Amino acid sequence: MVPRGERHHLINLFGYRVSWAQLAWFGHRASGLGVLFYLFMHIVETSTVLFGPEVYNAAVGIFKNLPARLGEVVLMAALVYHALNGLRVMAMDFWPRLTEYYRPLTYGVIGATVVAMVPLALIMLRPFAPWG
Repeated sequence: MVPRGERHHLINLFGYRVSWAQLAWFGHRASGLGVLFYLFMHIVETSTVLFGPEVYNAAVGIFKNLPARLGEVVLMAALVYHALNGLRVMAMDFWPRLTEYYRPLTYGVIGATVVAMVPLALIMLRPFAPWG
């Protein structure tokens, strides 16, 4: 049973009651795993240089299209969110009184990620845009 004052802090997500803390934790872990997966893929792609320039150029050519670029935009969003959320977590560790502002700080991280991603996405998608 959830205490009466805590009910408004929960979100109904797919039939589960989830708190903002749980969503922030999940977002941080998911973005970290996404970045780790990209790092693994990047190492594999870069290691194709060992098989000669033709193989390397073919491997790099796979990623020169719009769907791959959209994936890079999602990767950048994960990097920005993970970095900003990590700063939020560190700030709350160093200054425990900041935990009173957990939700506003979480909203700030999400807002800052969106604000940062608008120009970044425009720059990253420029080669595929009609104005590019």
